[in-house]
Amino acid sequence: MKRLINIVAVIIAVAAVLPGCAVITKPDQRTAGIANATAWQAHRAELTDFTTWSLQGRVATGQLLGWTGNLSWRERGEHFDVRLAGPLGAGGMRAQGTLDQVTIDTDKGEHLVTRQPDVLVERTLGWSFPLAPLRYWARGLPAPGDYARISVDEDGRLQSITQDGWRVSYEAYTTPAGAPTALPRKIVLDNNETRIRLVVDRWFDLPGATTEKPVAVN
Repeated sequence: MKRLINIVAVIIAVAAVLPGCAVITKPDQRTAGIANATAWQAHRAELTDFTTWSLQGRVATGQLLGWTGNLSWRERGEHFDVRLAGPLGAGGMRAQGTLDQVTIDTDKGEHLVTRQPDVLVERTLGWSFPLAPLRYWARGLPAPGDYARISVDEDGRLQSITQDGWRVSYEAYTTPAGAPTALPRKIVLDNNETRIRLVVDRWFDLPGATTEKPVAVN
């Protein structure tokens, strides 16, 4: 009987402690790869609304006989105009339109219309250039859809992302006049077959800019 009383006493004591334990919650786990979720959400919101812009830069591939040239990119909402020009204008192309229908003009005088721009761009250049997702990656945003991995720093800026078969790494940022937030300056893209290095020399035609100014170099 004494033993039974002791057991009941233990049960009552445990029951009295449990309600107090219930208010102790485990801290939320950090979102994988994102150092500061609040900063990332704010930075991402600013970039998502940032749909009018232009950039000029340089592109180089890491192939044995690599391609080097200049890049000009203009975005006006859903419409874009992208030009790649190699040395003396050779080996490049121009793509313009929307992702529903893209017109591609090659340096060989071809005029092509497609709904699969990345496939046609690779055939034209001879190497992969991810036109569709790069509209987002160039701003420091994930492209629509899922991604395999992501790394975001304490300031909410994208450091790397693995998406659509590409690993995109951000080596430097800059804040040009008129930009809502910091924008990428140096980006490296790698899909294990083609390695592309993009250096942005100038962001311009930005909504908040009163005049065109070259960006500051980090």
